[in-house]
Amino acid sequence: MSDLRQVFAAILPLLISLGILVLGNGLFSTLLAVRMGIESFPVDRIGIIMAAYSVGFVLGTIRCPGVVERVGHIRAFAAFAAIAATAALIHAIVIDQIVWLLLRVVAGFCLAGLFTITESWINASSSNTVRGRVLSVYMTVNYLSYGASQSLLTVIDPSGFQIFSLVAILVALSLVPLALSRTQSPSSVGTHRLRVIEIIRISPLGVAGCVGAGLINGAFGSMGPVYVQARGGTVEDIGLFMMVAILSGFVMQFPMGRLSDRFDRRTVFLGVAAGVSAAALALAFADAVPNLVFAGMLGIYGGLAYSLYPIGLAHANDFMRADEVVPASAGLLLMFGTGSALGPVLASQVMGVLGFNGLFLYIGMIAGILVLFTLYRMTARQAKPLEEQGAFVPMPQTATTPVAMELSPRVETGDTEPDQLAFDFGNSDRIQAQAAE
Repeated sequence: MSDLRQVFAAILPLLISLGILVLGNGLFSTLLAVRMGIESFPVDRIGIIMAAYSVGFVLGTIRCPGVVERVGHIRAFAAFAAIAATAALIHAIVIDQIVWLLLRVVAGFCLAGLFTITESWINASSSNTVRGRVLSVYMTVNYLSYGASQSLLTVIDPSGFQIFSLVAILVALSLVPLALSRTQSPSSVGTHRLRVIEIIRISPLGVAGCVGAGLINGAFGSMGPVYVQARGGTVEDIGLFMMVAILSGFVMQFPMGRLSDRFDRRTVFLGVAAGVSAAALALAFADAVPNLVFAGMLGIYGGLAYSLYPIGLAHANDFMRADEVVPASAGLLLMFGTGSALGPVLASQVMGVLGFNGLFLYIGMIAGILVLFTLYRMTARQAKPLEEQGAFVPMPQTATTPVAMELSPRVETGDTEPDQLAFDFGNSDRIQAQAAE
C-alpha cells in the first residue's frame, strides 16, 4: 500500500496536467464543430476539417517521440503546448476553411506530442506492481475530463473570441503541474509497431474492430455536435448530449469488460456491434422525440459505441505474446486513428445527401458491417479458450497514444504479481493463478 501511495503522490502533478489538457482539447473539438455550424460551413467541409485533427494526431504519434528524444520532455511539452494554444487563438482571428483545416492538423500533431510526454512520464513513474491501477486512474481522469469539457461549452458564447482564449488558457495551464513536478523524466518514449500485415494475420477481427470503432466514434465525436445543432438543439443541449454519450461510454466499459472476460470475446463484440447498429438506427429516426428520451437513447448508444475499441483491442491481444502487446497495440491504435480520420469525412458526405439524420444511418451501416464480419470470423476460427484469454483492459480512446499501453497488466514487465492485475472483471482466480505461474 505504501508503494501505491508513493506512486500516486509522484504522478499526481502529471494526472492534473493530463486532466487540464483533456479538458481544453475536449472543449476545443466540440467548439469547432459548433462554431463551423454558426459560420454556415458546408457539412461536408466540416467533416473534412474535423478529420484533419486525427490525421495530425496519427502523424504526431509517429514523429513526436523523436522530437522528445532530441530536446527533452519539458522543452518538448512547452513547445507543443505553445503551438497548440496559438493554433486555438488563430481560429478566432482567421475564419477560413483552409486555414482551419491546416490548424487542425497542427493541433492534432501537437496534442499527440503532449499526450505522449504525459503518458510516458506516468508510465516511467509507475512500479510494476501498481501499473494496472495507474492505468485505471489514468482512464478515469481521461474520460471524466473529456465529459466535463462538454459543459464548458455553455460558459462562454461559442460565437465569440473569448471561448477560444479559454481553450488556449487550459492548454497553457496544463504545462504548469508537469513543469513543477519533481518526478524524474523518463529516459525514452519510443515504441515500435508491428507491421499492419502482421497484425491482420494474427487477428483480422481485432483490426476490423479497431478500424470500425474509429469510423464510428470519429464520426460521432466530430459530427455529433453538428447533428444536435441541425436537430434544433441549443448550445446547452449539445454540451449535455455529448457529455451523456461520453460518460456512458466510460461507465459501460466495466460491465462490458466483465462480459468479455466470462464469454467468448467475439460473441460480446458481436452483441455490442449489433447494439450500436440498432441504437444508431433508432437515433436516426428520433429527431422528434423529447430531449430527455433522446438523452437516454444517446446514453445507450454511447455506452455501446465506446466499448467497441477496447473489446476489439482485447480480442487482438488475446493472440499476442506479452512482448508483442505494446507494438501490436501501437499498430492497432494507428488503425483506430485511420478510421477516426476517415469517419468524419464519410459521415459528412452521407449527411450532405441524406440530411443530418445521415450521421446515424452511416454509423448503423458501419456497425452492421462489423456484425457481418464478426459472424464470418466466428465460422473461420475456433474461439479462444477462456482460460487463455487475458484480462480485459479498459482504454480511453479520446486522447491516448501507444505509450499508455505500456501500463497494461498484459505487458511483459519481468515482475508480474497478482496485485498489478487491477482490471479483473470476474476472472480473479484464473488471472491470479496465471500470474503466479
